[in-house]
Amino acid sequence: MYKVVEFDGNAAAMQKFCNDQAAEGYLFVQAVYMTTYKWRLFFNLATDGN
Repeated sequence: MYKVVEFDGNAAAMQKFCNDQAAEGYLFVQAVYMTTYKWRLFFNLATDGN
């Protein structure tokens, strides 16, 4: 199961956000650049096995 998040912030904030997601069991998959400081982040549920 994937989780997609629209993220608006700098690199340090994104790193913290990804770490927080990992703590909740979501593994970072991909970041897609949209506009300056705006990203679409994809996470995969760690227990999903996909």
